[in-house]
Amino acid sequence: MDENEKIFLAQKQVLDAIRIDFKQYDSQFDLFQELCPIITDNRTIVTKEGRNTCVLITRGRKSKMRRINDQELGEYLFNTLSEKTYPLSVIADICSKVFQTKTFVGQNDENGSTGIWIETEMAQFKCRQCGNCCRNLKYHNDCTENDYKRWEVRDRHDIMEKVRIIYSDSGTAEYKIWKEPNTSRFYPECPWLIPAASKGRYECQIQDVKPEYCRQYPLTRKHAAMTGCQGTFNQK
Repeated sequence: MDENEKIFLAQKQVLDAIRIDFKQYDSQFDLFQELCPIITDNRTIVTKEGRNTCVLITRGRKSKMRRINDQELGEYLFNTLSEKTYPLSVIADICSKVFQTKTFVGQNDENGSTGIWIETEMAQFKCRQCGNCCRNLKYHNDCTENDYKRWEVRDRHDIMEKVRIIYSDSGTAEYKIWKEPNTSRFYPECPWLIPAASKGRYECQIQDVKPEYCRQYPLTRKHAAMTGCQGTFNQK
């Protein structure tokens, strides 16, 4: 398999990725219900109560009940998986369910550490230039300091004037895109997106220097499916 088709994550990175996965999408209650018996050794029953709340009932003489909302599911998984050391084979099985792809235990070729390899299948992906990611997804926080520095080096003031830089009390900077120049308002859609020659398709005006996150989108097959991407995946 090509190295570009898989990602290596150490165990701590895996847990962070699981937490992020549950936060960035709409409710994944069914997935959570499938994972709960694995991480609690079948000691917990999960049921749905209302639209956005689930109930965890811990079995035993002193049965305990806890209500959590859908936004807390990832945090619950992260904390539970962090409380004890699970075999990497179990973590790999959990990853395969969460990320909906093949995973396996292996070593990092660079430093020899053991962790989880996750297949992205992105070598099979073909963009259809539908423009959904630029028009409908929340992208305002997907700009990094490296992105901004790249534009500075290239004197792309036309891009930089559409970036809002917010400094914290500690002096760290947060970069938000894309704002209307000389205002605090943000564009409702990416301002660099223009119609292509083919009907229903779009092109990026800053394709060669667009933010790194845009270059990487979608990250996986699941990411594409969960965010409305209309791209296709060729069969191997």
